[in-house]
Amino acid sequence: MSRRRNSAQRAACSGQSGRKPFVWVEINLDNLRHNFRQIRRLTRRSGAGILAIVKADAYGHGMSVIAGTLFREGVRFFGVASLEEAIHLRKSCPEAKILTLGSFHAEQATEYVRHQIRPTLSSPEDLAAFERGISPGKVCAAHVKIDTGMSRLGVWHGDALGLFKKIQGHPRVEIEGVYTHFSSADEKNDDFTKLQWYRFETVLEKLRAMNICPRFVHAANSLALTRFPAAHADLVRPGIMLYGLNPWEGQALPFLLKPVMSLKARISFLKDVPVDRPLSYGRTYQTSKTTRIAILPIGYSHGYRAGFSNKGFVLVKGRRCPVVGRVTMDQTLVDVGHVPGVRRWDVATLLGRDGRETISAEEMARWLGTIPYEIVCGIHSRIPRLYAAPGT
Repeated sequence: MSRRRNSAQRAACSGQSGRKPFVWVEINLDNLRHNFRQIRRLTRRSGAGILAIVKADAYGHGMSVIAGTLFREGVRFFGVASLEEAIHLRKSCPEAKILTLGSFHAEQATEYVRHQIRPTLSSPEDLAAFERGISPGKVCAAHVKIDTGMSRLGVWHGDALGLFKKIQGHPRVEIEGVYTHFSSADEKNDDFTKLQWYRFETVLEKLRAMNICPRFVHAANSLALTRFPAAHADLVRPGIMLYGLNPWEGQALPFLLKPVMSLKARISFLKDVPVDRPLSYGRTYQTSKTTRIAILPIGYSHGYRAGFSNKGFVLVKGRRCPVVGRVTMDQTLVDVGHVPGVRRWDVATLLGRDGRETISAEEMARWLGTIPYEIVCGIHSRIPRLYAAPGT
């Protein structure tokens, strides 16, 4: 790659490759590295490795850049949802191990083998389909998921030994890993999580008795790796915490996370409106005084949800400004009458910090009665991501 192309890429990643668009997402890679290092400190005592979860385009943050950054931090194992995501990631991380956490179709088996992707096996049918994709004389790695109470994918823990006995008759399939997933790690009452771990350990003991000792045993997602260090095993699977979001609603974590994503838009139009003026579709909002309305060129087609109508806030010049009227497909109205000196093309922050004020994904989730995962994953890919590493 030429020096000129390298410099152009650095400019794009720093967000300095010309005027910013009208709507954009800023991704702070320094904050990503900070969060990763906090997680790595948690695993030092247990010695667990890190399987970084980058599915759903790295929770909306951009999988290729996020995974590349984490790879440079030492991550060598990534988790995605599907074969399509895995093949895309393989292009940017050719040396990494990649595990798909979702299911697969028999017709995809050869692609798993070709691209050296680890599938999740949950049944004898999965085992047979995967083995058919392996050429004679080859051995390929897979992970078996044990259902200990999540009741999604995975072989039920009580039936697991039957599946492993079948695997022993398929020498071309190497069981590299065995894992489970906690359904309730965010509950204050941890009885069910402890039950799941007990069920999982029971399966592992029986596997050892069968002389089956997978290289990787893993169970702990973001919250479990914080709350249940006994479940660190060989690998932990951080996801949402990498991106600076707290998975434990209403509870503090033992370390500081830094949000990685910000969402911004320029004010595309301003208008002064009198008292008693209805705004947007359905006239769900009516001004109570003469004020100034800013129009932002972002709406639900960008992932800025219609549920923010008359509930949400944005930041303009460091002040909170209410979303007024219905959020439409490509436009959102904001009352900026109390903010002095607002001009057309000024920046509004919909997610992130402006001055002393912050709007977090957790707060936005509360407006909708949902979870912060849905906020960041829902920011549409049509919005450009601008990557910055201020500390480098």
